[in-house]
Amino acid sequence: MSFEQLVFTHEPLIRMGFFFGVFTLLALWRLASPRRVQSLNRKQRWTANLCFVLLNTVVVRLLLPRAAAGMSALGMEKGWGLLNNFAVPFWPAVPLAVVAMDFVIWLQHVMVHSVPALWRLHRVHHADLDYDLTTGTRFHSIEIALCMGIKFATSVAATESNRAPANSA
Repeated sequence: MSFEQLVFTHEPLIRMGFFFGVFTLLALWRLASPRRVQSLNRKQRWTANLCFVLLNTVVVRLLLPRAAAGMSALGMEKGWGLLNNFAVPFWPAVPLAVVAMDFVIWLQHVMVHSVPALWRLHRVHHADLDYDLTTGTRFHSIEIALCMGIKFATSVAATESNRAPANSA
């Protein structure tokens, strides 16, 4: 099984593993050394905010079952994407794609703060009365679905043809 096949086959587990692994490390760090006094009960807030993660994960998986990895695979299969037009070896292409995705996510964030209709959705995130680790998980489901569409387009735009890492120069 190739690296791409392995990642594509296990994408949901990899994504959730990274999320919960990083979340757990940060949660332990914040519990050990809190930077501010919280005005609301942490257990209630964290439960409520993590319910947003659960709801949004279910919504995205139902509406868009293969998510960005599936779109990226489709882009590779069809030969779409900017990296198909340049002879970029696999390993330099990976950080280029990550930087491109990060830039688009930053632009998306600027957009949800600037466009009134999107701001109304994004206010769910800013409605958290205390600011901590779980605030970053609190988003409206429609905002998540719209943002996934942007990530799909970026994923397809940044894909390259089916080249295995071992064959790259």
